[in-house]
Amino acid sequence: MIEPVMPETSSSRIASSAYDARQGDTSWRILVVDDDRDVHEATDFALGRVKILGRSLELIHVFSAEEALKLLRETPDIAVILLDIVMERPDSGLRLVEEIRAEGYREQRIILRTGYPGDAPEKEVIRDYEVDDYWSKDELTRTRLVTSLTTAIRAVDYVRALKGTRTGLELVIEGTQYLYQNKSIDIFAEGVLTQLAAILRVSPQGGICALGNLPAREDDLVVLSGVGRFASCVGKNLSEVEDIDHHLISSGNKGRTAPIISGNKILFSHRSDTGRRMLIYLVHDHVLSPEGTVLVEVFATNLGICFDNLALMNELAELAFVDQRVGLPNQNAFDRELMHMTRNGSDAAIVAMIAIEDAAQFCVAFGVNYFERIITAVYERLRAVAGDGVFVARVGEYTLGLVDSTGTFEVSAIEAIFDDPFDVVGSPVVVRATIGVVRGNPQGRRSSDIQRAARLTLLKQKQRGPGGTAEFEPSMADEVQGSLRMVGALREAVRDRRLTFVFQPKICLNTGAVIGSEVLCRWMEDGKPISPGRFIPVAERAGLSGAITFQCLDAVRNLNEMLGHVGLPPLKVAINLAANDIGNMDFVDQLIEACNSHHLGPETVGFEITETQRFTNDGEATACVQKLAALGFEIWLDDFGTGYSSLNHLNILPVRGIKIDKSFISGLAIDVGANQVTETAAKIAETLGISAVAEGIETIEQQRICKDLGIQFAQGFLYSPGIVPEEFVDWLKSRDCDGWSDDD
Repeated sequence: MIEPVMPETSSSRIASSAYDARQGDTSWRILVVDDDRDVHEATDFALGRVKILGRSLELIHVFSAEEALKLLRETPDIAVILLDIVMERPDSGLRLVEEIRAEGYREQRIILRTGYPGDAPEKEVIRDYEVDDYWSKDELTRTRLVTSLTTAIRAVDYVRALKGTRTGLELVIEGTQYLYQNKSIDIFAEGVLTQLAAILRVSPQGGICALGNLPAREDDLVVLSGVGRFASCVGKNLSEVEDIDHHLISSGNKGRTAPIISGNKILFSHRSDTGRRMLIYLVHDHVLSPEGTVLVEVFATNLGICFDNLALMNELAELAFVDQRVGLPNQNAFDRELMHMTRNGSDAAIVAMIAIEDAAQFCVAFGVNYFERIITAVYERLRAVAGDGVFVARVGEYTLGLVDSTGTFEVSAIEAIFDDPFDVVGSPVVVRATIGVVRGNPQGRRSSDIQRAARLTLLKQKQRGPGGTAEFEPSMADEVQGSLRMVGALREAVRDRRLTFVFQPKICLNTGAVIGSEVLCRWMEDGKPISPGRFIPVAERAGLSGAITFQCLDAVRNLNEMLGHVGLPPLKVAINLAANDIGNMDFVDQLIEACNSHHLGPETVGFEITETQRFTNDGEATACVQKLAALGFEIWLDDFGTGYSSLNHLNILPVRGIKIDKSFISGLAIDVGANQVTETAAKIAETLGISAVAEGIETIEQQRICKDLGIQFAQGFLYSPGIVPEEFVDWLKSRDCDGWSDDD
């Protein structure tokens, strides 16, 4: 059967894939679904010249429920559906209503029309189906049809307005979050215009974001971002920009904070509390709706907050990248320069660390301000020699850092600046420096690795002696990597309690009696012993020394239990405390608590501290030692003679005695006699009324000399190395059997 073809008019068309989406801005789309062509023609005739809310109607005709659903999927901006109930089936229209709503089409209003109202009673249909109106075709006059459509379209218009506002507000929030993430003024300026156009869903003909430091006139602002016809204006003053409404811009210079909307132009001007100014000027090709105006106002408020935040961040960043005492670029600025160098993929680079020698002496002798004049003078001479292409910053109290991303700067030029004296406060001052250099291709390397290599090279050169220059070698990195691996392995060993503890006895030189012992930590890794001289410093730097100390306490408690089982009395054991721990009152409090919980009092535990810790009359380390001594714990000064300020320590600290380092004992012999350090240390102990222990005694001659010097106690391989608890108990039992006295 050949169906007659309906003529298509400007306000009526049959559904097709060629549907022109641009009509949505000028007309309301009405979908007519009915299997009766006469109904289509009548509807087309009745609504041909009708306008609702100032917009004409575009009728789209389909003849089945299946066609209707397909077209709705392809044309989602249908406003109203005029739907016949009875088509292929008696309930085709009702089934279509359920499918439309089930697929999420909530905006469209549905008006049911039927020629058989008895088959689908109005009351039940309105109650059970999500429709907006119901008419019998006989009752639906042209007037009633227009009235029903007007009501439905008003509802659609309201829903779309709410939806548009909600979408716009979501875009405002999203745009604000995007702008908040920008940490650079330039990137912020680029994003503002893009976000504003996206929120309003307009195509900008042109736009400018200009910023500056509170100029007297808006025209003095500098354009940081431009789109459309203003894209080429970036970098210009606002006064140089052509084809712009300068009258509108001048109106934004009258203290207004709300955006100004004039036709298709938007202006927003904002002053921050930090003294920065921002101006947004956007020209688009639409007239803003009331909803758009609201969105502009909301976005402008958020934009002002974003700009205030960014301006404050930039001000703080400027402070963060400058040494506030001397006005030089600081460590943060150096880090940033290194990051730029690595990100830009330089083919070659030079990074140097320059440490001023004798800096501490300058500070002590002449004051910190005087030294800061010295380092400023060095910085200025280095900058003058290096030129603008080389970056220099203060990267430490006594150290300058240099970055040359071209790799062409001669390191000898750094050395040469120290050939002549520096003029400091009108007087010539000779300054020396130690220099560590890293050169090579930084591509693919992390800036932190390059900086660490430079600092490592400087450290290695300083260890060789003051002054001179060293260049980084891969073996240095291997040493660092080895140290890092050791830290990881040691951390696991401490966690898994795989460290062992040995005990070395202390002997009274007058009687030969065992008067105590020292507990020492040992570590085996992969079946090989690791020297305490290697892993103990690593443990202290890694913050593991405290955990090792507490495990020492466990070992002492276990030893005392073993002694009790064989009928021997507890023995006083000395535990070494790391320098960084003894200066921490929280650690000392935990140490005292652990001693109490292990029932280890002053009669069974003492502590040894090294001279590597500085002590002052009012220092926390001094207070920690005094707290332990006040509870009765003996404090011994270990490695006496190898550190600094030994006499000051003896004057400040409540020590029980000193332990003379084995480096001074090993050279003692009958034909040589006592060295001056050992003899002096013995006399100091005697004068102060404290005891002395000679460490590292290996021969009878050394024992005899120490005894003649008045040294009371000794440790060393002559008596016993450090041995595990079981062997130590057996050793004590055998000493008792040989008749050694326990009396002091």
